[in-house]
Amino acid sequence: MENMLSKKLNRRRFIGLSSCALAGVAVGSQVKVLRALAMTGEVANVTAVTEKEVFTSCGMCVNKCGVIARVRDGVIYKLDPNPHFLKSRGMLCARGNSGVQSVYDPDRLKYPMIRVGERGAGQWRRASWDEALDLVAARLNEVADKYTRAGVMFASSEGFQEHFFLTFAECFGSPNTVRHASLCLASNMQGFGATFGSNPTPDVLNADYVIMSGANRSEALITPDSIDMVTGNGGKRKLVYLDPRFTKSAAKADEWYPIAPGSDLAFILAMIHVIVKEGLYNRSFIENRTVGFEALVPHIEPYTPEWAETECEISAENIRRIAREFAAAAPRAVYYQGRRSSFFDNDTQMRRAMAILNVIVGNWDVKGGMVPTQTIALSTHDYIAPWYSRLDAGTATFLSEKDGSWKHFRDRVLEGAPYPVKGMMVYKQNPVMSVPNREKTLKMMAQMDFICTIDVTMSDTAWYSDVVLPEATYLERLDPAHALSGIVPVVTYREPAIEPLFESKPNLWIMQQLAKRLGDEVYESFDFTMEEYLEHQTTRNPAILESLKKTGVYYEWTEPKYGTTAGQRLKTPSGKLEIYSERYAERGLDPLPVYSRVEQVPKGKYRIIVGRHAFFTQGTTQNNPYLNDIMPENTLWLNTREADRLGLKNGSKVRVRSAVGEEVLRLEATEKIRPDCVYMAHGFGAMSQGLSKVYSRGGCDAALIEDGVEPISGNVSMHQTFVEIMPA
Repeated sequence: MENMLSKKLNRRRFIGLSSCALAGVAVGSQVKVLRALAMTGEVANVTAVTEKEVFTSCGMCVNKCGVIARVRDGVIYKLDPNPHFLKSRGMLCARGNSGVQSVYDPDRLKYPMIRVGERGAGQWRRASWDEALDLVAARLNEVADKYTRAGVMFASSEGFQEHFFLTFAECFGSPNTVRHASLCLASNMQGFGATFGSNPTPDVLNADYVIMSGANRSEALITPDSIDMVTGNGGKRKLVYLDPRFTKSAAKADEWYPIAPGSDLAFILAMIHVIVKEGLYNRSFIENRTVGFEALVPHIEPYTPEWAETECEISAENIRRIAREFAAAAPRAVYYQGRRSSFFDNDTQMRRAMAILNVIVGNWDVKGGMVPTQTIALSTHDYIAPWYSRLDAGTATFLSEKDGSWKHFRDRVLEGAPYPVKGMMVYKQNPVMSVPNREKTLKMMAQMDFICTIDVTMSDTAWYSDVVLPEATYLERLDPAHALSGIVPVVTYREPAIEPLFESKPNLWIMQQLAKRLGDEVYESFDFTMEEYLEHQTTRNPAILESLKKTGVYYEWTEPKYGTTAGQRLKTPSGKLEIYSERYAERGLDPLPVYSRVEQVPKGKYRIIVGRHAFFTQGTTQNNPYLNDIMPENTLWLNTREADRLGLKNGSKVRVRSAVGEEVLRLEATEKIRPDCVYMAHGFGAMSQGLSKVYSRGGCDAALIEDGVEPISGNVSMHQTFVEIMPA
């Protein structure tokens, strides 16, 4: 691949890639919002300054693409892609362009607020920072004195300043951090980690053959994969896509199969059967780099394509052909693991099967295959923290000590065992909207003595809190250096484009102020400025900070490296790629993936399936004015024939009911979904009246989805819920 840093980007192409038509709308609207707010006394007068360009990193999703913020007279009027940021290939998506509205959204939190009515009643009073912080510190101490410091839980989602929130939790003395991973990647990381010793990166740019199971990269955008899927390999690559929905990725695929939900493992095991039985595997690679192949041979004997056809509803002929094509394209062939959430209770073993299929064709650490994920090391900040046992310890076989399991943790809070948790601190996470079985989440929060949420907008979780603290947006903060791993790793950071509006503050400042109020033993771990923290992060290599200030990014190399693990031990017990897992066997788990049929859809019901949309990032952007204008509400996808059978009209309101809740939203009758499934986009049907554009608009999937759980990783199982549909 040509060094992208050496490519010249002319002005016409640069403007084209920045989606300037969308961003240009921002100039007038943002100034109007600022002036309107200034007239109400909410914003200080804007002093004219010379126009400036500021390097930052997009905060609209997990990709953190490089951005140049254009600022004129104290107003951010445009966001452009940073051409030095290779990971996004010089592009910025609609979500990235809409980031300006995270600053100028009239619904953003402007000052600390304290609840004065019942939780959820929306009765608040404005408070000063001192009053709000004094109250939070006092209530945290009350909970700690009564229930020990482990009686406070800390819920957060990933981000540049999440580290400070987690540091505060540890220094406060609570082990109970519950992160987003058990709603997202836990089973994926566990399945691939048990095989490879890490979660490798698929080199889709150079792959000749890619198979995707539900990883909808044309809409669930991940850079650079979403871009490379379209541009890589000179258009010669073949993409086979499996999904119950006909998504944008299905439209771009060479072959699409509306696979029966929960049967991906059957399809993969049948592919392995063909490759092994026909001798299409990489013999020398298996002999030298793997363990356990001899156990795999008899294990896959019953998993024939003919058997799999009855499970996944893909013909044996096609399964056999795809397996042969995949092996022939190897090692430049990948079964793409994606980032989707756990769908069924067998998800970790399904991921294991994906990994094993990749291994037996020898696509490890080669161009176009599964490449070891690289990262650039930054110096860390040392601190001393107490230690207690996690509330959800022992609930999953391989539970992450840092992430926990939302399903299990919530259950134990409700049970009050093995000890009570009565305090809740939330940063950048919205469990009311994101954790399945919303009613249970609300019950958990109802029995809390105290809840504090730190966010940019009044999320559903903030709406049910006692104190809400306004964080400065990502365009108003100086953030730490952040290492993004991948085939070509990068370090990025954020400079503030403008000063924080209203009374919003960076999360580091909030944590420091709380730490001061909790005593020297907590504050000593926060006694630094962000500038000092950046200097410390780059102590071993000052060139990192120099490059960040000059270009917004830092690279140690700009071309992929292959073969880096040759002759080295991997991070597995055997030091090799593990087809058969002794570690699993020792824990009483199946050391090789074993298929079991998922519960079938009962008569008169439908399986609800989840997915992402290109306009939105999980549940954080639906209220964004630009994006909401494109898609103001979600709909319920139902197969056209089923809609006709039920006598339901396209666009009519329908009631969707599961065992745990019901929602009302508009029907979208479509041929783009299996007749036994329904689908609705995530992030709508908000309960918070502080989100004016999505309050009571559409339906909330978390209110319908039951809280099943994958037992090995503790990840929630999103696709095991059945619903019935009726006219509203």
